[in-house]
Amino acid sequence: SDAPTWSTSAGSLGSVAASASVSFSVSASSDSTVAYSETTSVLTSNTDTPASTMNLSLNSSTGAITGTAPAATSETTYNFTLRATDAESQTADRAFSITVTVGMNNSGQFN
Repeated sequence: SDAPTWSTSAGSLGSVAASASVSFSVSASSDSTVAYSETTSVLTSNTDTPASTMNLSLNSSTGAITGTAPAATSETTYNFTLRATDAESQTADRAFSITVTVGMNNSGQFN
């Protein structure tokens, strides 16, 4: 059988404000059930949040990425690689990113 095929384009999944709720989703298909995992330690790790890790959840069955965005102090792009694995243990990897944006702090209003 064939390896899984990603239907989600590689690259940016989008952006989210610091400390905001995160809800993204990735999708791959195969002739059997696909499981999702991360090959990097950026998306789901909490070893260095918010500097280099996001501490989010990846649903291995649905590809849903959820949680709360890191409280970054400057705009940060997190790059990570996800793997789709089918029932025959065939894999397909794809690189993605999520950007955490930071609003203006202590901004004044000009009229």
